[in-house]
Amino acid sequence: MHFSATMQLLASGKFPSLAPRGQLAVDVFFVLSGFIMAYTYLGSFQNEGGWRAYGKFLTKRAARILPLNVAVTAILIAVTAAATWLIGKNPLPVVRLDHAFEDFVTNALMLPGLGLGHSINWPAWSISVEFAAYFFFPLFLAGIFHRKRWVFLVSVLLALALIVWVCATGVDLGPEGKHNHPPPWRDLGRCFSEFVLGLATYRLYASGRLTQLFRRDDVALAISALIVVLVLAGPGNLFILLLFPPLILALALNDGRVAQWMSWRFPYFLGQISYSLYLVHENFRHLASELVRSVHPGPVAPLMAMALAAVFSAAMIFPAWLSYVWIERPGRTLFRNLLTGRKTSAGEALAREPVK
Repeated sequence: MHFSATMQLLASGKFPSLAPRGQLAVDVFFVLSGFIMAYTYLGSFQNEGGWRAYGKFLTKRAARILPLNVAVTAILIAVTAAATWLIGKNPLPVVRLDHAFEDFVTNALMLPGLGLGHSINWPAWSISVEFAAYFFFPLFLAGIFHRKRWVFLVSVLLALALIVWVCATGVDLGPEGKHNHPPPWRDLGRCFSEFVLGLATYRLYASGRLTQLFRRDDVALAISALIVVLVLAGPGNLFILLLFPPLILALALNDGRVAQWMSWRFPYFLGQISYSLYLVHENFRHLASELVRSVHPGPVAPLMAMALAAVFSAAMIFPAWLSYVWIERPGRTLFRNLLTGRKTSAGEALAREPVK
């Protein structure tokens, strides 16, 4: 979606996005995040007690998210400074060298996503608001996994009401570009509501009551097909995102061909590098645009622009893989060792942490 938007600016006419409504993938991410956090950490909160488990939870999540974000922020500023010194031109205008220290601190701490500071890597907004959700994780758990069913139902209804309100207060759920990003309170409401729905999805998953229905291939395929139809048909995004919890439930419980497809090596590999892919791709968009302009100064034919969007999108897998191997994995291990005072290898850290 992002490279389609970039190449559209260079095209002589309109062409369809390679990922229509691709911004809704962020909503899948938020729901999946709630599901995975419950899957991974609910047991420790139930067995170890709240505050002790809470401290461990925040430590592990910080070790998972912060190192790569800090490294990407530092690299963007360093590369921009070096290129500006060598060629006399800033290759990444979003990086402000006259505010380098200020922007490094705010971006390393993921504050721009909360409306504090200038963002030099705007996709990180979703990481920022998800990290904010981690601070409320015990409260969300208390509502969704309360013994009394009415507390669970009220929590789900509040989450649904919040996402309806978020959708009603804006034209869209997400930006096509960096200049029309919604205000932080909408991002937080969007994340918190969908995160809670992800927790509720895990409660249904763990109950086993829906296993027989959702384990079937036809259920997973039907939900997926309905989402595709709604994406292409053009109704409001609310109708689509409400299908994400049942989609994740169907994929989690499936034990047929769909589960086999999801277990293939390439989808799993993309899952491993997805965080790096998300954080490193944005600033390649400007470089891709400059490269195309240098080779072809005039407008590009729509079909060619669409092909270039596909090529540049696929090309991002390589830098994402390099980032995962050389920055994300060792950074996660180093950060966890610093926070816990214990030494673990990169392999041990990876085995203890879910792909997300």
